[in-house]
Amino acid sequence: MDHEVVIKLVEESLIQAAQRKLPYREIEGHIDEDTGKINLFHFKEVVELVEDPHNEISVDEVFEIDPDAGLGDEVEYEISDREFQRIAHSTRPIIFGSLKEAERQMVVSIFTDKVGEVLTGTVLRVEPNGRVAFSFQNNVEAYLFRREQIYGENFSFGDHVRVLLLDVNDNPHKDSQLTISRTHPGLLIKLFEMEVPEIYDGIVKIVNASREPGRRAKISVYSTDDDVDPVGSCVGMRGSRVQAIVNDLNGEKIDIVRWSEDIDQYTCNALAPAEIDSLEIDEDAQQIDVVVAPSQLSLAIGHKGQNVRLASKLIGYKINIVATEEDELSIDEQLEKEFAKTKENGLKSIDKSEDLPESDTDEAKETATALENQDDNQDSSPLTAEESETTEDKDKVEAEETDNTEDTKNNSKDAPA
Repeated sequence: MDHEVVIKLVEESLIQAAQRKLPYREIEGHIDEDTGKINLFHFKEVVELVEDPHNEISVDEVFEIDPDAGLGDEVEYEISDREFQRIAHSTRPIIFGSLKEAERQMVVSIFTDKVGEVLTGTVLRVEPNGRVAFSFQNNVEAYLFRREQIYGENFSFGDHVRVLLLDVNDNPHKDSQLTISRTHPGLLIKLFEMEVPEIYDGIVKIVNASREPGRRAKISVYSTDDDVDPVGSCVGMRGSRVQAIVNDLNGEKIDIVRWSEDIDQYTCNALAPAEIDSLEIDEDAQQIDVVVAPSQLSLAIGHKGQNVRLASKLIGYKINIVATEEDELSIDEQLEKEFAKTKENGLKSIDKSEDLPESDTDEAKETATALENQDDNQDSSPLTAEESETTEDKDKVEAEETDNTEDTKNNSKDAPA
């Protein structure tokens, strides 16, 4: 607060304390800013007959003090130091109460016009009950309660965090005058307005947004200019724009949905990437029945129903998703189905070979002839591997027999006659 405002509040608090403790009706106070001295005065009215000596004075008495004073005039008296000591103890809580009230009024005047906007606060402390104290401009404190925090988010002293200002209250009994949130869908909308110039300029419009804070979110947009792609504008070059928002929201995944006046198309866009077979809209009950293939059912519902819940909040209709029923095939029918597919693939391959040009056909014939000649050469080979092994064994046996015969002849020649 300004220095002059503080001085004025202290003077008013001193006068209020003096009126409580002292018997004077009219009291004025002044603080000398140069010396810091506090001066308090009270006034007495000039009357003929004195009934209240603390607030009235007779004409005879006032003549000695101020000869020019007449009936009805007021005479100024300075409050003594002894009287001032009587009020000093009770003045302190009055001064602090007045300062606190002035701060509250200042907060109301400054932040009332900023409701619905994004504020950047600095983390002061994280309390044991989970709430986080933030400091904003002019050292204004506000609490971010656990219910308004993104799931899995942690804060440290000095962190700069963006929050959405939801409300400003003038209730002195509440801990925080500012109601802030990081889970409100409005925060997502405001962050896109800050990150995407086309939204700020009004070329791309945001229709609605739905969130499951910290996990997933959907936002629907459309373009007022046919040459501007609303989804591409929000995504940015290589996802730079949307990634900045994802990082600011503690990794919350964001789906950007193209809005359409046709509720059927809008529903299909909101439930993407699931493919929808058909849907039926009940305007009176605000309900949409969606039919998808069994393979698309889990994709349309999402993890723990996340996708369909967000799409329902985004569109404003209750969405029911069912899968088409497929008749179960018997084993014989499945075999016939597979045989038909195989046969069809074989016919396609034959058709492709018939469509080949003559040059390709001649090359195929030459290749077939070469393969046949190679087979004939292999058939005319004299021995197989087993036969060659048997022949080698026979040659070894004959060689051993020849060696034995020669040794016998040599022994007979060397014997004596």
